[in-house]
Amino acid sequence: MNQGRLPTRWLIWHGAGQAGHSVQGFLLGFLFIYYNQVIELSGTWTGLGLSFAIIADGISDPVAGSWSDGFRSRRWARRHPFMFASILPVAILTVLLFSPPAGLSEFGLFLWFTITYALMRTALTFYNVPYLALGAEVTNDYQERTRIPVYRAMIGATAALLVAAIGWNLVFMSTEATPHPQLEISRYPSFAIASALVMAILMGLSALKTMDVIPNLPSTTLAGRRFNAVNMFRDLCDALQSVPFRALFSGHLVCTVYWGTSGTLALHLKTYFWELDSFGMQWWHYAGIAGGIVGTPLTLYFNRLLDKKWTVILGVVGCVLAVTGPVMLELSGLMLDRGLMLLWFLVFMSFLSSFAIAPVSVTVASMMGDMADEHELRKGTRQEGVYFAAFHFAEKGTGAIAPLLAGIAVDIVGLDPGSKPGGVPPQVLFDFGLIYAAMAVFVLLAIWAFWPYNLNRRRHARILEALGRRRA
Repeated sequence: MNQGRLPTRWLIWHGAGQAGHSVQGFLLGFLFIYYNQVIELSGTWTGLGLSFAIIADGISDPVAGSWSDGFRSRRWARRHPFMFASILPVAILTVLLFSPPAGLSEFGLFLWFTITYALMRTALTFYNVPYLALGAEVTNDYQERTRIPVYRAMIGATAALLVAAIGWNLVFMSTEATPHPQLEISRYPSFAIASALVMAILMGLSALKTMDVIPNLPSTTLAGRRFNAVNMFRDLCDALQSVPFRALFSGHLVCTVYWGTSGTLALHLKTYFWELDSFGMQWWHYAGIAGGIVGTPLTLYFNRLLDKKWTVILGVVGCVLAVTGPVMLELSGLMLDRGLMLLWFLVFMSFLSSFAIAPVSVTVASMMGDMADEHELRKGTRQEGVYFAAFHFAEKGTGAIAPLLAGIAVDIVGLDPGSKPGGVPPQVLFDFGLIYAAMAVFVLLAIWAFWPYNLNRRRHARILEALGRRRA
């Protein structure tokens, strides 16, 4: 295990593996509008399909974590075999997701969507969980553990920016005849292929170029363990005995309902509530991604100034204010007149929301490594995979509620499949905006849940001292 600074080259190649998660997250809004408005699956059916897929995928998280924690290979160690095996299925299933067979009934379309999306997310989980665990186990330095997700978040955001640029400049280009090309079915297959290629190439390079640390990983000195369900559930219970993990775990779960619902509805908001064309859409996306790229490197500064707990709390509050603020101004009649000034205000707020939340995601990943050290002190084993898996398993279980809520909300307010921007009744748009803004109440609950987190810099230093004495 490395106790100093990792080479920048290694950090860059490791960060490239974040492309799969980042691009998949970017595609979620397109998925929802594609199935709901383009091929006219009802909002409830679309939300239900997303929910079922996320739940099915969530089951794979503890499997991937526990399996990779106990896996041993002289050449490949315990993370890389899973990473390499996942890349091709992720790419193929991404393309199939936007290419359903013609002639399916509504229920058949629902099944295609649910099964294909569940398989794609599961394949991505078997890459992501070992990949994240690799980043946590390669060093035990408190600050270096923050540098790793900084690079990861920046390069993942750059991958999403590349997909956004390809989409809005080469695929979804507005013309007088087609001012809203994101509502045309013929555009999506090529967009899916481009997205899949970006994901597969960067994920593959990351797995290949990070193998040089394998001889120095702590897992190479530990005995292997056969995977079984009993060990998996025992690992999950051990993780939940940690007070910091329970606090981070429960607070993040509540936030997931908000992030998932607002993220699922984001493209609907831009298309119908704000009525943006492809120029406005792409600059909104660019600003959001750029905000993450700018905010991510400042995580190290925020962690030193505020420590990790307050970096998370303040970042979440800032992000939610930036996301919901414009909608609340519009509903109260205080928003700028429609036009270029409105667009640039929305673009700025998109930048600001991502700028605020980027240090949060980086800090949470850094905290996971700190909690793995605490686990080793308590239990004598390194279980980074299980910590990330338990975290994402519960996140997906709660996150599965979000798209269902989004789908039901679309149907309740009366935003029917096949609606045209500019032709939606004002009351429908008002109700839609009100629901979108009201979801911010979840954030207050999340802060309350996260408050008991107590693994600060001083306590972590004492843990490392105790581990050093034990290992010596």
